Amino acid sequence: MADSPIPGNGVTVQQLFKNSTFALDYYQREYTWTRDEIRTLIEDLSRHFLPHWNPLHEREAVDEYTPYFLGPYVYHEHGGRTFLVDGQQRITTLHLLLIYLRQLLLDQEVDVEVDIATLEGLIYTARHGKRNFTIQANEEPVRAQLLNALMRDWTSLNGFTLPDDTPVSVKNLYDRSREIDEDFPEVLRGEALPFFVEWLLSRVCLVGIRALNQENGREIFVSMNDRGLRPSPVDLLKGHLFRRVGPKARVELGKAWADMLTRLAAAEADLHEANAPSAYVRSFLLAQQADFDETFADPMEIERAFHEWVVDNEVRLGLDRPTGAHAFIKKLTGISSRYCTALRASREFRPELPAVFFNGHNGIDNQLTLLMAVAHPDDPERVFVEKCALVAAFLDLIYVRRCVNNLPVQRRDLDEIIYRVIPTLRACPSAKEIASVLGREIALLDPDFRELKSFGLRANNRRLVRYLLARMTAHVQRACDGGDREGEYLQGHLNYEIEHIWANKFERYKPLVKTVANFDHWRNRLGALLILPKSINASFRDDPYEQKIEHYRTQNRLAASLHPKSRERNPAFVKYIKAAKLDQAFRSCPSFGTKEIEQRQELYQLLCEEIWDPARLGFRVPKIQPTPEQVVRRRSRAHYGIEVIDLINTGLLSPGAKIFRRWKGDAYFATVEPDGVIRLDTGEPFHSLSAAGAAVAGTTACAGWDVWKIERSGVLIPLKDLRNQAITRDLPRQRHSSSSP
Repeated sequence: MADSPIPGNGVTVQQLFKNSTFALDYYQREYTWTRDEIRTLIEDLSRHFLPHWNPLHEREAVDEYTPYFLGPYVYHEHGGRTFLVDGQQRITTLHLLLIYLRQLLLDQEVDVEVDIATLEGLIYTARHGKRNFTIQANEEPVRAQLLNALMRDWTSLNGFTLPDDTPVSVKNLYDRSREIDEDFPEVLRGEALPFFVEWLLSRVCLVGIRALNQENGREIFVSMNDRGLRPSPVDLLKGHLFRRVGPKARVELGKAWADMLTRLAAAEADLHEANAPSAYVRSFLLAQQADFDETFADPMEIERAFHEWVVDNEVRLGLDRPTGAHAFIKKLTGISSRYCTALRASREFRPELPAVFFNGHNGIDNQLTLLMAVAHPDDPERVFVEKCALVAAFLDLIYVRRCVNNLPVQRRDLDEIIYRVIPTLRACPSAKEIASVLGREIALLDPDFRELKSFGLRANNRRLVRYLLARMTAHVQRACDGGDREGEYLQGHLNYEIEHIWANKFERYKPLVKTVANFDHWRNRLGALLILPKSINASFRDDPYEQKIEHYRTQNRLAASLHPKSRERNPAFVKYIKAAKLDQAFRSCPSFGTKEIEQRQELYQLLCEEIWDPARLGFRVPKIQPTPEQVVRRRSRAHYGIEVIDLINTGLLSPGAKIFRRWKGDAYFATVEPDGVIRLDTGEPFHSLSAAGAAVAGTTACAGWDVWKIERSGVLIPLKDLRNQAITRDLPRQRHSSSSP
């Protein structure tokens, strides 16, 4: 058989980027991948890697891990350069992921220099003292400036900001870089990280299809994207469903189906969403049709291929009868308008659906599945909006409480909560019943706002801290002046930023805090922070407090409350703080030391308790005491292997044990609490050693089991040694492993 004139070759990710420079042809689209698409890629990779990884493995074991196929890409070569024809979105995302993984490896405190050097050789080549990045585009130099800033410091970008005329592709690349840290699994930030990097480079594969030349590449691109495409999952689902209904019904249902796709396409275009029809159908099936047992089999199959799940379950769904298929199509098409309402509200602030917008801002896109669970075709728009407001407020409350307790809030963690309440919500015909059902869930919540007393800004929670400050600032402003300012503070044109009340001048505060570590701790406490417009923030960030406070007086009410004259000729503010019983909490601060930071921290805790008060949000919360089983069910689950609590349960570690780690020559101590929580001496609780270790170091990753140690009989023992003892005892891993998608 003759060879194909258009050849294809399999390559690993390492082979893809090694000694290659990719350019983009003129007909290429902008880089448009959304947060959800990148999050899905990361979840797919972690889901295929984690079942193979074992903490006792040596690195050579990665060679036996199952490979993963990422799909094809098309390219042509010209003038020593490789031009991407198709696959730009995936390869650009992989390049961004490699830069992020390099940062995580730099944050590790173990020997990973070879891994870092390997990644750097794939990310860029050096010439004349400059980095030439593996993917080059027409947006240079601003794209290169962004990538260089990410290479210098992923978290802060060293103050780099995008110019106003930044191209769309670079703006999207910037936005995804700010979100990727929130969506990267915590389990991969610790000792699994070097294994994951090696697996990604050597066991994740693509197939490259080489076009003959630029014109041939353009023809392939048009062919793959404009014609001859395989039917989408939505098309396949329609074909299966419409086979079950009669010819007359097909006309009516066909129009309803077309109207549904038109609505979803309009929302997709207006909001720059990707694959809105598929996302809607997936949410509908999860919300209205799936079963949720302990295996989470239905959610996993729906996420994998929802049209196949429908075919496999057609008898259970009643789709083997014309009447059942007819009713299914009517419901699917009928509530698609509700999905569009919720989707738009998640991107554009609506006063009647504020929490939907808040969840969208925080990247909780799986809220749409929960909102579809309360959607009924016969409900008027007013009723649906009322239901949505309650459900979204519940999810926002869950998110904030988990965040301030340093519990994980990634999609799989929230999915567990969402899937638990969906079956009950389906049966709630009214907002009143929803308020009761969700009120009972809130009553059983373990975390509350008590831990806010020690909460502060860290390397990996800047977005959350800004959100809390925006909500508190808007709440006080509304109570005094009316109006909804959340949209302005979160996404407005003034670009509000976190303001440190203490300038970054250690010498100025040295007599008070003694050490740089103490200075950083106090300066980053939540009570020492505000939000201000970016232009205002930049104009006086290094000024002494005595000068800043005069500027604060002219800003929002929360910032102005620091000034001793904030109550003078200010009846609206005085009326609010008295009515809210916050008169004593709103102390003015002529000076601002550690005592004042503690006072503001107490104020912020009270504000959060007021903002997220379940009764104020409309929930009817019964007074019930959760059983131990319910508390365990709601506690964060480990994604692999042994937890600290297992060391306690087996006697390898005592409750109340003092552990410590070193960072930059200083020793930092923590206490292991009876439930396995690691509480730093600063008061902050963490639910993993990696998270606690990263918080101490101010990094986004940490090999926690390696760096934390305990002293016994004068000998320092890494907790990793105790963990390995527990593993060799063959503790039942099934209790810890997660079966949720």
